[in-house]
Amino acid sequence: MSSRASLIFDLHCDTPHNIKSRQFGHVIPEHLFREHYRGAIFAHFVEPGKHFPFVEAVTLIMSTLAYIHEKRRIHVIRTHQEISKTETNILLGVEGGHIFDNTFKQLETFYDLGVRVFTITWNNSNALAHAALDSDKKGLTRRGKDFVRELNNYDVVLDLSHASTRTALDVCEISDNHVIASHSCVRALRPSFMRNISDRALKAIAQKDGVVGVNFSEYHLGGHSVADHIDYIKDNFGIGAAAIGSDFDGIDDAVIASPQGISKFEKELGERGYTKAEIEKVFSGNFLRILRKTVGSKQ
Repeated sequence: MSSRASLIFDLHCDTPHNIKSRQFGHVIPEHLFREHYRGAIFAHFVEPGKHFPFVEAVTLIMSTLAYIHEKRRIHVIRTHQEISKTETNILLGVEGGHIFDNTFKQLETFYDLGVRVFTITWNNSNALAHAALDSDKKGLTRRGKDFVRELNNYDVVLDLSHASTRTALDVCEISDNHVIASHSCVRALRPSFMRNISDRALKAIAQKDGVVGVNFSEYHLGGHSVADHIDYIKDNFGIGAAAIGSDFDGIDDAVIASPQGISKFEKELGERGYTKAEIEKVFSGNFLRILRKTVGSKQ
């Protein structure tokens, strides 16, 4: 296998809160390029229960945009055509339907700011959909179905991490957009933890040519390694469904402690028999396939 490190497109980093406070943890954005990050989704999350979650989310996004604008070797993209080979490419996301469930005008505002990844739920259910930790057998609400159909008019990616199995199935049934689960370990390897993604949801996402990004949380992994979860996805749903969604800056029990540590993970996959081409698919190629087909395709 070539010694050249595979480029990474990380599907979930909670770095925006650290950008706002200027107190960094796993990720220092301007260092990502030298850490072989081709790109990352920066998730903008607002705690449930905030009085004005939409305003807080917009403020957080504006903080991210201002910070990235000041730095070298990192920039924000809105379409696949904007991907740079000389910078780390940041795709903006918002996490949790409670942020944008009041009016479709909020969706338009996020889209105009450059948001291209919409995570339907967090751990809490909301006016649009149910979360896995809350009610795994309940899915999209009537309002949520209208919201997902409205999103069909936009070139965005729907993120089903945190969502209930029923929500995932509902979204896959009615959405014309590509879908991912950006930072979800496999429930079959840790059956007692409902936050992990079920085989039914995994199958539905794979059938829509989507991907599941395995996160690095020791608790989510449940005694298994990140490679074990990648193996499970590959063996049961195909190599094209596997990706990486570290959840850096959103977890405090990362088994891979930093972006630099991913090189050791690449070595582990190689020792398990993954080819260089397969590793590159998992690290970035599979998600870039989705980005190529989705973001920018409706403009």
